[in-house]
Amino acid sequence: MTELARVTEAARTSYPIIREKPFELAEELKAARESEGLTRVQTWNGREPWLLCRHADVRQALSDPHFSTDITAHGYPNNAPTQVETEAGLFIHMDAPEHALRRRTLISALTPKQAERHRPRIVEIVDETLDEMIAHGGPVDLIEHFALKITTAVICEILGVDHADAVRVVEAMENIFDLGSPPEDRVAANRFVLDVMRQTARRKQDNPDDSLLSRLVNVTVAKGDLEFEEIVTIGRFVIGAGHETTANMIGLGVLALLRNPDQLDVLMTDPAAFAPSTVEEMLRYLSIVQVEPSRIAVADVEVGGQHISAGEGVVMSLMAANRDPQAFDAGERSLDELDVARGGISHHVAFGFGPHQCVGQNLARVELQVAWCRLFQRLPGLRLAMADDELEFKTTGQNYGLTRLLVEW
Repeated sequence: MTELARVTEAARTSYPIIREKPFELAEELKAARESEGLTRVQTWNGREPWLLCRHADVRQALSDPHFSTDITAHGYPNNAPTQVETEAGLFIHMDAPEHALRRRTLISALTPKQAERHRPRIVEIVDETLDEMIAHGGPVDLIEHFALKITTAVICEILGVDHADAVRVVEAMENIFDLGSPPEDRVAANRFVLDVMRQTARRKQDNPDDSLLSRLVNVTVAKGDLEFEEIVTIGRFVIGAGHETTANMIGLGVLALLRNPDQLDVLMTDPAAFAPSTVEEMLRYLSIVQVEPSRIAVADVEVGGQHISAGEGVVMSLMAANRDPQAFDAGERSLDELDVARGGISHHVAFGFGPHQCVGQNLARVELQVAWCRLFQRLPGLRLAMADDELEFKTTGQNYGLTRLLVEW
């Protein structure tokens, strides 16, 4: 192979591979999924991890103890120069048993039963948000005035963060999640969020309540299970993961339903019956996590017929895995189409898989069910108030989504 050919190949397989159209899988990812074995890609710092696109391969890597989530390990396929500084303390980048201990501090508050317990309040928040939006009148940015307002209010009430602090934290988290932001801005934003979590946790020590952060600091820390600063980083993780990803799903899901009016009709014929399947299908179809997950092999292992040596990294495309015809029965509509009545897809990997599967998935499901159904129940004439070429997407974010979505009714 000539030097020019090597340069061309490296450019063609640079990672991350961002979708050019919001609902279509990039051709490079489809080709990688359908090819034999695995292919390598090149990251921002010249590293060449293996790319996993098949559903079975992704699930194996996410559950196999031969792979580590330690982003400080030499050779780890970090997503940006600042990842270690902004994320190293998060429990999601720890392996067993440290990860399991910290995960247990959250899981009891985010079970399916607990998520359902929050449903009445989530309905109230959604309706209050819709009241304000309707009073404002269209056109209105659905991301700012609906999606972000809902997810911020929900996670901050559960965590126990004051609304005034929450607004500033959300702005900072948007900066942290944007891999295209200047490194110094991302680091400064991360420090700001940690400071807010630290101050909030100290207030909870003095004035305990029933919030998650209060229970963590007054029970978990008091018992000596975790240190105070670890609770601070857990709070930072929860508020970040609890608002941004779900808000992106709400906005992108609204666009998908408007683009597929036949599927919106199916949902609205019986919202109670079709809301759960709509959410699962949207999670599979949209697969908004576009840069993560990634891992590093801590021992030699074979994935997809490819030998991976200890010290080599892997990156994964959840969108490619969630459209893998070897893993899902397409039915009447292809896996590249939206089908809100599609069944047999509960094994999708939109929330990951294995011991690091998203701890907040049950709460997110309830929020999505309520948000989409209440929005179209109360505003059945909802429509876009912007041209397709005016739509802007988060192509440099860890998670895919819309920067704004103007609507009217």
